[in-house]
Amino acid sequence: MNNQIINSKYRYTYTATASDITPLYRLTTNAMLMYFQDSFARLMTIHNVAAFDIVKQHRMWVITEVQIDVQPTVTYWSEDFTVEIWVSELTSLRIYCDFRIVRKDNEQLIASGTSQWNILNLDTKRLETTDFLADKLTVVPELMTGSHKKVRFPKTQSVDMQMEHRATRLDLDFNFHVSNRSYVSIALLTMPEDILSSQTLSSITVHWLHETYLDDLLTCRMSHTDDGSYLHTLTNAEGVTVCEVMSRWQPQPETPDVSEVLNRDL
Repeated sequence: MNNQIINSKYRYTYTATASDITPLYRLTTNAMLMYFQDSFARLMTIHNVAAFDIVKQHRMWVITEVQIDVQPTVTYWSEDFTVEIWVSELTSLRIYCDFRIVRKDNEQLIASGTSQWNILNLDTKRLETTDFLADKLTVVPELMTGSHKKVRFPKTQSVDMQMEHRATRLDLDFNFHVSNRSYVSIALLTMPEDILSSQTLSSITVHWLHETYLDDLLTCRMSHTDDGSYLHTLTNAEGVTVCEVMSRWQPQPETPDVSEVLNRDL
């Protein structure tokens, strides 16, 4: 069975496609974000509070933060992996969903983390309370991070790299906003080539702050901090910060030989 709920935790199994895999045979950041959010949508669908359900009440889901710890776990094309997700805390204004991504064959951990969601009133553009969700969602108070306290990014004194990006139709989601995954992709384009060729992502934290749209000009500034993290700040044409990303990296393990991929049983 592809999807199931066990002890109030939702599990859904996906198959990795070629575009989901990095040259080191890891799930890409985009893939981790995409499949985790897809699982969230499927879980909310089961409880009749998915995006297409609550839009009838002039409400919309908004993701505002995610933290992901990434393991150096090999994932091959056509391999199955499972996303497990659950509501770990429900406050008056926020829904926290924790998750883990594992290989289906042996449950080896690929990534884990937490996310913060809000309900936006489409008429007032203000956040709504989560009262109507209390009797629909079961809370499992198991945290994949130390706490749900907002991660504070360290201060930087200088900018190491800056680039501009004008939003195209490829960046948009079904709401005609720039997709939350597009911000992350743009941010990671500012990583130095020597880091990308010798290190692999170990964790990423994203704060989504404001919406942007087609043809909006985004400027991304990257700064390297003393503690080894990289900060990527995206601003719009008015200088308003629309997204903040903090990434951490670690030395790359040995790359598997391509024969390990070609000789797999499919």
